[in-house]
Amino acid sequence: MKKGIFVAFVLLGLILAIALWNYLPNDEKLVINRGLHVKELPQKFTKSSYYSDYDLANKFVIYVDFSKSRRKRRLWVVDKGEVIATSYTAHGSKSASHISYLPPQSFSNIKGSNQSSLGLFQITRQFNMGHPKKHHCSCDNYVKDSTCSHWPKAFGLIGKSESNSNAKVRDILIHTGNYVSEHGCTANSDGCFTVSPEVFEILQNKRPPIGIDRGLFLKKCYLVAIK
Repeated sequence: MKKGIFVAFVLLGLILAIALWNYLPNDEKLVINRGLHVKELPQKFTKSSYYSDYDLANKFVIYVDFSKSRRKRRLWVVDKGEVIATSYTAHGSKSASHISYLPPQSFSNIKGSNQSSLGLFQITRQFNMGHPKKHHCSCDNYVKDSTCSHWPKAFGLIGKSESNSNAKVRDILIHTGNYVSEHGCTANSDGCFTVSPEVFEILQNKRPPIGIDRGLFLKKCYLVAIK
């Protein structure tokens, strides 16, 4: 009887080890291009209805795979089919599993839920948020030394799907945070897509800050989040 229990525990341990291996960072297939990590965009995105319905092959798009843990590079920055960077991003704190290395478990479109939303978002203008703060990063637009003080910046999002139609009302944004860098993601957001300063800088080059009155005339850029 004891031997059977021991064998069962060993098998359970092996199963858990295999499961954990799938969620731990695994970047051996990444290549470095211009200082950024790059990995091929998964077919799940190119085969989605968003890809064809919005002609995303010819657009600037940020793709997020919420079937992966925040400890993995699950964000792709793609410009007209070319992957520019593969990086990290946070998810909503109430979407999180009780175990941090597991993928998010639930999603919501409700204001105050602190959960992430799935679907297609249109990226709008850049604007200042909050108050000036100290920020550690390596990209030129933010810092000339190791630390600088600046107004935190963000890009607005408009939900184009039924599952994220309240994105603007919920103030779901793309912004940076000290818990997301090119070294990993160590915490969760309130539902926003928190990205590294390097990814934010790429987006800045595509979405220059302009006035609200001209916001509708920006070239369309999108974010797609699926599970």
